[in-house]
Amino acid sequence: MEDRSNYWLRRKVSRRTTLRGAAVAGVGAGALALVGCGDDDNSSATPKGLLPTAAPAVATTKTPKPGGSFSFGMPNIPPTLDPYTVTSFQTAYLNGLSYSKLLRFKAGTPDVAPADNTMETDLAQAMPEQPDQLTFTFKIKPNVKFHSGAPTNGRALTSEDVKYALDRYLNFDKSVHKSGLSFIDKMETPDASTFKITTKAPYADALFYLGGNLGVWVSPREHAESADATTKMVGSGPFIHAETQTGVSMSFKKNPDYFDKPYPYFDDVKVFGVSDVAKQVADFSAKSVDLTWLMLPDQRDQTKANRPDAKSEETQGIGGYIYLRTDKAPFNDPRVRQALSMGIDRAALRKAITKGEGVPDQLYFVGYPFARQVKDLPQAKYWDYNPAEAKKLLAAAGVTKIDTTWSHADVTAYGQAYLDTATLAQNQLKDIGFNITDNNQPYTTQYLTTTYQGNYEGMGHSPRAIAYWLDYVTERFTMKPKRGRINLSYVNDTELETLMDKQRGQFKMEERLQTIKQIEERVAEQQYEIYFSTDTRTYFWNPDITNYRPTAWFPYTHIMKTWRDKA
Repeated sequence: MEDRSNYWLRRKVSRRTTLRGAAVAGVGAGALALVGCGDDDNSSATPKGLLPTAAPAVATTKTPKPGGSFSFGMPNIPPTLDPYTVTSFQTAYLNGLSYSKLLRFKAGTPDVAPADNTMETDLAQAMPEQPDQLTFTFKIKPNVKFHSGAPTNGRALTSEDVKYALDRYLNFDKSVHKSGLSFIDKMETPDASTFKITTKAPYADALFYLGGNLGVWVSPREHAESADATTKMVGSGPFIHAETQTGVSMSFKKNPDYFDKPYPYFDDVKVFGVSDVAKQVADFSAKSVDLTWLMLPDQRDQTKANRPDAKSEETQGIGGYIYLRTDKAPFNDPRVRQALSMGIDRAALRKAITKGEGVPDQLYFVGYPFARQVKDLPQAKYWDYNPAEAKKLLAAAGVTKIDTTWSHADVTAYGQAYLDTATLAQNQLKDIGFNITDNNQPYTTQYLTTTYQGNYEGMGHSPRAIAYWLDYVTERFTMKPKRGRINLSYVNDTELETLMDKQRGQFKMEERLQTIKQIEERVAEQQYEIYFSTDTRTYFWNPDITNYRPTAWFPYTHIMKTWRDKA
């Protein structure tokens, strides 16, 4: 496990730290992007490029102080809380407060680098027994209970509950996570504390997926099949979901029966939904919340000026992207997709939205240690702003004008920078012959249920989250046995499928990375998705909040390990 987790971290760590303020030691502006990465050999990296790698810091030696309340902000209160039927980042961010899973990330405290995807046990007593490459046997911790009160009334969690959850993710007709768990062949429960998975073939990312934040939370049958499944969370996690004020806030209270003692430390947690970035700055400046949502450079600089006492971490943001109906004209022609990419002036977008900070991004987030920067790809020319060449490609494809639609979520989901990216890029594309109808959709009632499920025409636009398993490309591009969860571009590429199949079974990292490079270049040539640029994002938290550090894999998982260092 150890040598398979290190590839997410730079092999050489810059002496510079990405920590700012008094800190000891994350999707389009809404995707979680939280990893300070960069060129190891460039210790003088400028703010306009990639950040240096965020390294582990010294673990806190302070004695935990239980009690009190904690609050944080995010762009919106999740429209639905059902982990089985939604792939929303906003729901996933909060699931870790009330739900449990077999494994979880270690990241979330100062002594673990934000992008270290090493797993620790959650429901499992230990890492699974693996007698061969197909078999994973987990032992469930004793005394795990679901939350008190209806419908579970504090009953014991057993291996049957884990099996039920993963089976529902795989087979429930409304599940959006079927492709992620498709590596599972069968699940067995020899007894109440034993859960056994057999995979269809050797799968290098099995444990990373099972410990991740999508398609693995255990929500019990009594709740999952009830009318409350979308409005409440009932699990075995550290905090009990107490109340939701629609569109305003969510409240949680400490689970006194939580199995992983001594956690959690806080008695209460409150979440505020605020889409207005100016109000996000104002709320933290007024000390109305303990922890901010990610802040882009303008908001970062305002907050630093207003709250010089705050702890903070500056992090590397992943680039958003455009997806297209590549199964239909005109986007079924790679020349049209290549032209589209060359018609976007990414440097101008960065200057307008992120103070020029960031670099062009690609399929494999350029902050990853194994990914190449766009300038080093053989296909780098497709990221160059070159309207003349773009027009030539369109002419070669037999089109000079393209009437299409650009669908995206409204401001409540991903923030103003996400909308500004769409507006500016659409205006740029007019110069090469694109006549775009903007389709601004309400996030909760339309975008999530239609466009983000693949029900759209023309083009769509979404942020990205930093992936914690290498095989995330399969969900983006597979058509086997059906369209992958986020194959929103309807890619159906036999050569690409073969490469994806190959890397899934490669356990030697150097061999796998050679296949990854082939995938990288295939997608770069075909331009199945059009990627924007990275940016710089910063989280701020109050100086008395202790043993906390944002992570690349969603920032709230380890709030249970955090406390307030009272005077």
